[in-house]
Amino acid sequence: MRKCFCSQWRSYFVHGERLCGDMSCEITTVDDLRTDPPTRKCSTSSTNSTNSTNSTSSTNSAGSMATSDGDVDVAAVAIPSSAVVVYVTDDAVATMSVVGCRGDRTRATVVSVDESSSDIHTDRDECSSDESCNGPDSPTGLKRVGSVYDFGLDEADSPPPCANHPFAAGPDADLTKVARKQLRMIREVDVAVCHLNHTNTIISKILSSKYLRRWENHQIRLQDDCITSNTPSGFLSKTIGYEAIKDLYPVKRWDSNFKYCLRVVVTNGSYLLQTTNQYLRDQILYSILWKKNVQETQTLLKSQSDPDDMLKELQNIVDFAKNIPLVDDEIFHMPTFIASTLMTRDQEKYCKQSWEKALIGTLRPLIEDCPPSAEMCSFLSHHCKDQSSLPIIKDSLVYTITRILKHNFDFARTLTARTLVQDYIKALYIQDRSGESIRYFLSRVHSASAVCPHNRVLPNMVSTCITAIYSASEELPANCSEAEFDCYYTNHLRCYIVVLQNISEYSDWLYGLAQLLRPLPFPALLLIRSIFMEDISSVILKIGLHEDCEIHKQVLAVRETKDGWFDLCSPIEAVFCGSSIVWTQLLKTLMACERCKKKKLLKNLKAKHLGTCVSEALKNNKIVMDVLCLMLEWMVVEDLHQRNQIVDTLKSTEFGRNVYDEFMSRQNQLLELQRKGGPQNLSLPARGTDLDLNSMFDCGPFGNLESVDLAFTNVTDTCANTLIKLPSLKVLNLWGTQFGDSGLLIISDHLTNLQVLNLCETKVTDRGIVSLISLINLKKLNLNSTKATVRSVDVLKKKLPGLHEVDVRYSFAW
Repeated sequence: MRKCFCSQWRSYFVHGERLCGDMSCEITTVDDLRTDPPTRKCSTSSTNSTNSTNSTSSTNSAGSMATSDGDVDVAAVAIPSSAVVVYVTDDAVATMSVVGCRGDRTRATVVSVDESSSDIHTDRDECSSDESCNGPDSPTGLKRVGSVYDFGLDEADSPPPCANHPFAAGPDADLTKVARKQLRMIREVDVAVCHLNHTNTIISKILSSKYLRRWENHQIRLQDDCITSNTPSGFLSKTIGYEAIKDLYPVKRWDSNFKYCLRVVVTNGSYLLQTTNQYLRDQILYSILWKKNVQETQTLLKSQSDPDDMLKELQNIVDFAKNIPLVDDEIFHMPTFIASTLMTRDQEKYCKQSWEKALIGTLRPLIEDCPPSAEMCSFLSHHCKDQSSLPIIKDSLVYTITRILKHNFDFARTLTARTLVQDYIKALYIQDRSGESIRYFLSRVHSASAVCPHNRVLPNMVSTCITAIYSASEELPANCSEAEFDCYYTNHLRCYIVVLQNISEYSDWLYGLAQLLRPLPFPALLLIRSIFMEDISSVILKIGLHEDCEIHKQVLAVRETKDGWFDLCSPIEAVFCGSSIVWTQLLKTLMACERCKKKKLLKNLKAKHLGTCVSEALKNNKIVMDVLCLMLEWMVVEDLHQRNQIVDTLKSTEFGRNVYDEFMSRQNQLLELQRKGGPQNLSLPARGTDLDLNSMFDCGPFGNLESVDLAFTNVTDTCANTLIKLPSLKVLNLWGTQFGDSGLLIISDHLTNLQVLNLCETKVTDRGIVSLISLINLKKLNLNSTKATVRSVDVLKKKLPGLHEVDVRYSFAW
């Protein structure tokens, strides 16, 4: 007879008896459920009893105990947490400690039993005989907690505990100090199998004794619902369903021939699975535990109708997935798949705001650790579109979106993940059109460090935005008006431009962003709209006004036949309505850069934007006037009509006349130097500097200078601005100087008559060496002890047929 002082009951039965659902109720007495054995009594207390030695019984999660004669005694009662249950029999006294509760189910383990030991001992019990050591009789014995055995009993052979196991390192040990192994999930494995029946007859005990056991070799496969053999015969001629498994635990101490064994207790007996090592045994143990728990969860959810109960079941499987020491994608994907299946089963019933909030909170630990499934992405995207539920998931999705951006390598295979990111960005913008929410989100994605530690975040974010812009643009009407376009753009496209604007604020992302935007990866429909160009111009200015040449040159076209952002920002283009601010600022930065090839840039300006330059010069644009004068000085404009047009334009304003007069003064000085003649060879003394070289040319006629020796001086790239004033120069020796790539870019544009160039022991690299292809008269080149590579030299030999001597000894890559 059982007494319970509470009024709450649950409608379920264990072994035919109804159980109380209140875990705080006091249990006074428990009668034995068997009819013939002596009555056993159970008492509870909050303190642990004194441990005895050598147990003879085993318990399951519902408090069941296996006696030495093979029968199973189940105390089907709800036992309070942290209680101690003492079983009293005629031949043994067992102390059972409650180790954990799951809802209405209680898990317990035997602490001590006074009885003689036998030849077989397990991690969870010590039996009087191996053939009579029955496992737990309740199918819920392993539900979501793992096998119940005392890890403190075996230091060598026991499998690694789950993190939440109460006896992971002893009852009083600090669980955080327990080291967990990481095991791979097993799906197919070769094992030796032995079957033991539990009929408890003399014949069955004799046949099951360890001296007469027969072992079979099988390759078992862990299916989703059962354990099968690839060679179905003998003991495994039939499958072992997970629902038939009553208990599962490793055998601890065995004889020397059968050491690493796993015992699978089923309804009509048990199976021994023998492996070659402890690690493999632990893999099989936890793999079966996982499969069994997943199947039981799915079975329970199919029969459940209460959303709260379903949420509890999901919470249990999530907790189990977090703590089981298995490493496999299925561990993280299966709970989210179960949740997705549940949501699609009855959306009207389960897709409620409060329930969905709790569901997202339940699955959040798994979503943070792995990419969400396609079903889960669709579910989260649905909530991003629903503004009423966005505040619920706004903060919860930050980790999910961040993980997608950090670890995704191919959005073509995960379209739902990309859609989720797009919907999340759009939802943030609709909620806060000032862009603060998007700015905060990007700060979380970038991390607080100066450099983002994740290389995939930037390309994934940019590609997501560009794809969303293309998709939204396809939904625009063919002949929509300007007002209709502006409204559609504001509601569906601007959010992604705001993301690009915020990305440009990070210095470490700017170069990558510039490279990704250089090919103009936007629909042509947007590139002719003023509202789009005005928004994107802030990003272009961040790129084009940067001091680094590698960044600001990205505004130029990839090829001469294509247009770049610099070309699209031209004031003649209709999208800017005559505004030349952006274009002029970009032009100023490009012309002020010493590393950019100015002569090539001027040629492109003359080919594409000569009319724009003339128009801006007439508006008294001083920057454009300097550019036009430089075109005349460097002989970029060869057509006489165009030269006269530039001269007339410069003379039309006061500032232009001053610029033109200075240009004519320099030209007259050069003509005078050439007329007077002067020396043909010049050698600068050691320790000479750029200033010394400039002063030397100002003090005499050097118009006919053909050879300049600057070897072992202190000249730098700055001297190139002086050397380009010598159009007749044929030999240039820069051995042992601080000359580099920037200087080579300048002289390669102007000294077209150069025939011999010595760059031995200079700082030049492939970037500057490749630019020498414009020196069509070059015959000898010395690259001794430089960082020249085979690639750059091969390019020069292909482009310069007259280059018959190249010295590359002791070079960096030779």
